[in-house]
Amino acid sequence: MNTPDDSLVDRISRFIEVQGFGAGERIGAERALAEQFEVSRSELRAALEVLERHHRIRRTIGRSGGVFCWDGKIERHLNTIEGVPDMLRQQGFRVTTTVLHSGIAVATPVECRALRIEAGEPVFRLLRRRDADDAPLSLDSMTLPIRMLPGFQNITHTQSVYRTLLEDYEIEASEANETIDISPATPEQAEVLGITTGDPLLDIRRVTYSQHGVPFEFAHDYFVAARTRITLSRHGARWKRAAEPTRRLPRG
Repeated sequence: MNTPDDSLVDRISRFIEVQGFGAGERIGAERALAEQFEVSRSELRAALEVLERHHRIRRTIGRSGGVFCWDGKIERHLNTIEGVPDMLRQQGFRVTTTVLHSGIAVATPVECRALRIEAGEPVFRLLRRRDADDAPLSLDSMTLPIRMLPGFQNITHTQSVYRTLLEDYEIEASEANETIDISPATPEQAEVLGITTGDPLLDIRRVTYSQHGVPFEFAHDYFVAARTRITLSRHGARWKRAAEPTRRLPRG
């Protein structure tokens, strides 16, 4: 393992500041940065590891990966439907899931409306805490109609439920409607998340639909606001424009 070059760490830090990179903005690919700073890939990586430990940058892999300016917050993308474990791993975090409660119960009126099921129908409820690099990030609760998921209650739900639904039940998360609010942490939530009572939480409610348009998940999640950033990619909009009246030329 290479020993990081302090001068290279400082050069990269100054470059980030001078260029005015904002949190979440892509700085570049490792190969290009190594060429820019005229160092080997191994020397660059040693310096980037230092910056990553100090929450100055983060590195991701894949076609859209690279080195990104960072401030330590997790990015929750609104334009994708993905489980928290996949979201965290893509951003380079180590994820841990703790099941706090699970079991079958009778659906409440709210759950019946969200899932379009009959009153008195049984549902499976699951409450979990997600940790990113051993620091609590969120409380995730979900309700699913058990009639669609035989044996689901016997599974250990420490991995992505979306992945389990796809692989074992051929149910794919295709569309989701979410509302996001801010709410203060209750004493119970604060204790589980390791924060102070009243600290802000991102309060997210979601109904998720399968590839067949059937609602299969009613979720209510709480993310620690101080550790989370909401991001959204917008791809344009279609506007109905009133047709301008045809200008008539004067006769004569």
